[in-house]
Amino acid sequence: MANNTTIKFDQIIGDINKRKFTPVYLLEGEETFYIDEITKELEDKVLKPEEKSFNQTIAYGKDISPLDIKMAAKRYPMMSEHQLIIIKEAQNVTDIELFEDYLENPMLTTILVFCYKGKKVDKRKKVGKLFSKYTHFTSERLRDYEVIPWIEKYVRAKGRNIDAKAVQLIADFLGNDLGKIANEIDKMLINVKQEVAIITEQHIEHNIGISKDYNIFELQKAIGQKNFNKAIQITNYFAANTKQHSIIPIIANLFSFFSKIYTYHNIKNKPKKEVALTLGIHEFFVDEYRQASTNFHPALIEQIFGFLKYYDLRSKGVNDTGTDEGQLMIEMVVRILRIAEIPTQLKIV
Repeated sequence: MANNTTIKFDQIIGDINKRKFTPVYLLEGEETFYIDEITKELEDKVLKPEEKSFNQTIAYGKDISPLDIKMAAKRYPMMSEHQLIIIKEAQNVTDIELFEDYLENPMLTTILVFCYKGKKVDKRKKVGKLFSKYTHFTSERLRDYEVIPWIEKYVRAKGRNIDAKAVQLIADFLGNDLGKIANEIDKMLINVKQEVAIITEQHIEHNIGISKDYNIFELQKAIGQKNFNKAIQITNYFAANTKQHSIIPIIANLFSFFSKIYTYHNIKNKPKKEVALTLGIHEFFVDEYRQASTNFHPALIEQIFGFLKYYDLRSKGVNDTGTDEGQLMIEMVVRILRIAEIPTQLKIV
């Protein structure tokens, strides 16, 4: 299911491809992938290569004043229908309110693009309302449950197919940083021959460097199944390779995993598709969360949350005199597995 960000993004890209431009673009927000993609599309489509030397200007917010930007925007293009001005890192432009007069009467032959990353212009102020008259795009980070459909859509848009396990592996390893995900997928697809029907875990392992056997996804699965030997085997691998497998992101991933199991207990009677959407997982993996929920009841999960917080603090030096990071990992996973053996009605002190 597409969210408002992806819908608006598709609309803007569609308009650019039809050469339906607006004189001002404000591209703002936390998810830089969409901002970069729209900017690149404008660079590719507004001007022909031979027109760019005279009619394309790219500047950085910290290096240019509002007055300089407005003066440049008021120029006429040379031997071209438009001129394109892109202000990267526009969040560093001082006094964005100084553009109010230009926004009230912009040059229609100029396409002025503000890449306002990590921040938003206040829409309650006059300048924000004026920006809203043009293309005002707010790029929000995807929620966890939106990442998997996004990966599938991105791979399909490249003319390829990918299986559910490979998608989940990418999502678990790379999180919701779309720029990073897209970059890794693009590099992988260069190396995977076009005739390969479906991208699998093996392709992910060989081209992105995520082990199909020793990764956080497999650790979560082993813990959910109470497979002590496999969970410790993976943890030992992590402990021996802490540069690639730091304890802090592992704790964060385990917290997310147990949060989903906790949520599953409240939605387990709903349709499988709805459960998958709520948990932010592929429908293929719902059965694994069902199994994990039988091993970890809410009362136990609440205590595991306490463990994870405890080890997070220790890993950051709180009440710990320097225990080896790998040893902390092993100790943490053992405690989680041990608690799964305790009957639900017993309370651990």
